[in-house]
Amino acid sequence: MFDIIIPILKMKPKYLHECLASLKAQQHRNFKCYIIDGSPEDWELYKESMDVINSMMKKDRRFEYHRHPNLDEPYVSEAQNYGLSLGSNPYVSFLGGDDFYYPHHLISMKDAIDAELDDDVGFWFSMIQTNNKSIMDFQTFKIGRVRTWLMNHYLSYPHLSKKEYPLFHNGNCIYMNGLVLKRELVEEVEGFNQEYFVGEDIDMVMKIVIRGYHGRWLPYVGAYLRIHSEQSTNEDKIQKMDLERRLQWSKNLAQKSVDYQEYKVGWIRWKTMKEWEDEVDENGGQPIVMDDGKNKMFKGEELKQEMERVGNMLGKQLTPSEYELLRGLTSGTYQEKTNLELIEKEMIFLLRTDDEEDSFWENDIVI
Repeated sequence: MFDIIIPILKMKPKYLHECLASLKAQQHRNFKCYIIDGSPEDWELYKESMDVINSMMKKDRRFEYHRHPNLDEPYVSEAQNYGLSLGSNPYVSFLGGDDFYYPHHLISMKDAIDAELDDDVGFWFSMIQTNNKSIMDFQTFKIGRVRTWLMNHYLSYPHLSKKEYPLFHNGNCIYMNGLVLKRELVEEVEGFNQEYFVGEDIDMVMKIVIRGYHGRWLPYVGAYLRIHSEQSTNEDKIQKMDLERRLQWSKNLAQKSVDYQEYKVGWIRWKTMKEWEDEVDENGGQPIVMDDGKNKMFKGEELKQEMERVGNMLGKQLTPSEYELLRGLTSGTYQEKTNLELIEKEMIFLLRTDDEEDSFWENDIVI
């Protein structure tokens, strides 16, 4: 029933083992898994990683291993599209090699899909659990804090009208590891944009949604999103990119902002990519991002016109309160303010030395 595509690049064997073991533990066993590996063979953990993969694949024909089609620049979007081309099952999911499913995930998805009556539902998604690390500095010692919470910014989804779905998806990501999509729709939009190496997931979902399809939120926790220092996209890695890659990263985000600007409410940054390019030039060739406080919020007469535009798009006259809620929905504010509300567990660690602090950041802690 399901094709599960797992793109990996220098994935820690411990993470990868946990990911693949979670598939073997699924209560629903009717799936096919395609591992797409972009790791160079001279990587220090390549053999250990292959030992994990081979042990999992042994006598289990549900698992297939493939090398990334572009080993020079193994972007995740290419890996995901390649995996998509290998399978034929009617439903597809994309799972990070450092994440994992809970045992009930696929059977819960199957039950929801089997019970679905709306032909316009193109994908189903559950909540996911994730973790966060922080340090509190008490001068003579430090406390390391690990929290795990549910990504619960989906809670408003069942209450939105179909016309509001593009606004939600433009401003709030649906994490791939909790998502199952109809294969025919993913293929219809030609999968992921391979020019993107960041944000290709939101772009692909948006292309499906603006064609008139929508998702079905399922009120259970299906997967775990591992937050760690070696993720493909995190602030530390972005800062360490060379200038060319950081510019491409910035351009990808700006392009999506321009492409889907009609689904933003009450704010704008660039109307055309030429405006982004001009701003880069003014910044001495350094990348420009949208979270630098320079986004334009509509006021006065422009605000009235914007409320009218959005009201016409939704087929109703907006109240000021509705408008503000929609603005928060499309600007990322809604997700930011709701993610941390459902704290599940918390652990603290006494850090007395620099080595203990380094170990706290480096070690994987799942609670």
